[in-house]
Amino acid sequence: MKILLYGINYSPELTGIGKYSGEMGAWLAAHGHDVRAVTAFPYYPEWKLAPGAKGPFYRRESLAGVSVTRCPLYVPARPNAWRRIVHLLSFAMSSFPALLLQWRWRPDVLVLVAPTLFCVPGAWLLSRLTDARLVLHVQDYEVDAMFGLKMGQSKGV
Repeated sequence: MKILLYGINYSPELTGIGKYSGEMGAWLAAHGHDVRAVTAFPYYPEWKLAPGAKGPFYRRESLAGVSVTRCPLYVPARPNAWRRIVHLLSFAMSSFPALLLQWRWRPDVLVLVAPTLFCVPGAWLLSRLTDARLVLHVQDYEVDAMFGLKMGQSKGV
């Protein structure tokens, strides 16, 4: 089966969603599936792009049997509510062309790992164009996370 993983975090991030998504992709590939991932350059948990990930360019690599397409994104040094929204939007916009290029590959299943919900329209469009089953896997609900960290509240409230 052709499985496309789509999400902002992926290996070699060592914690959280990136670790989970990378392990899921590796497991699926090891069990005979043709797996691709459209993701960002590693930045988490440091909120700093990993060495060698600078530059506005897209990059392809292979990790544990998964063909990975890396997309540029804005990573704020000091995330707050607005910077985090721009961060998530930057990935949704930069990954959209890489996502649509998967149309020629025609995945059977498209797994969108949230965050970011800003990627839902692109994922939905690709699933309609290719007749792929779309799975929304919510690992972290970004709005809840922002308010939980008091990032969405103004000072003095």
